[in-house]
Amino acid sequence: MQTNDIQLSRVFTTKASGGTQDNTPTELGGNRQPEFYLTIVAESGDNLGDLGAAYTLYVRAASTSGGATGFARMTQNETVTSGLYDWKDLGANNGYAKISHIRVNSADFPAGDSYEFVATLVTKSGIVSKAVSNEFVSF
Repeated sequence: MQTNDIQLSRVFTTKASGGTQDNTPTELGGNRQPEFYLTIVAESGDNLGDLGAAYTLYVRAASTSGGATGFARMTQNETVTSGLYDWKDLGANNGYAKISHIRVNSADFPAGDSYEFVATLVTKSGIVSKAVSNEFVSF
């Protein structure tokens, strides 16, 4: 990672009870669960973190099978600041890292269709980073 760069590394869904990628996050033991997590992993170069660089994170969802979703696009204005917005200084000028877990309402994803999330990070200086989640099925 270059000192003046920032990027989304990974976006994936998990069950609310677990932390690993899951392609059926709305189901557990054959039962529909009320919520699941969208995990967002990002990294920033040391200089942007030291300066507390501002960015906007956009998150949207879409059906990959032609269905509809009730998930409203999220917009979060944040800064790369250790201790805020889940950012952590990695020390020794190794940059910053972020792992965030966003609670998602399962009811926003009707059963029987497949979906994915798209996260886009945009800085005021024009850096853009996009990551697409795993495709998942709602039960």
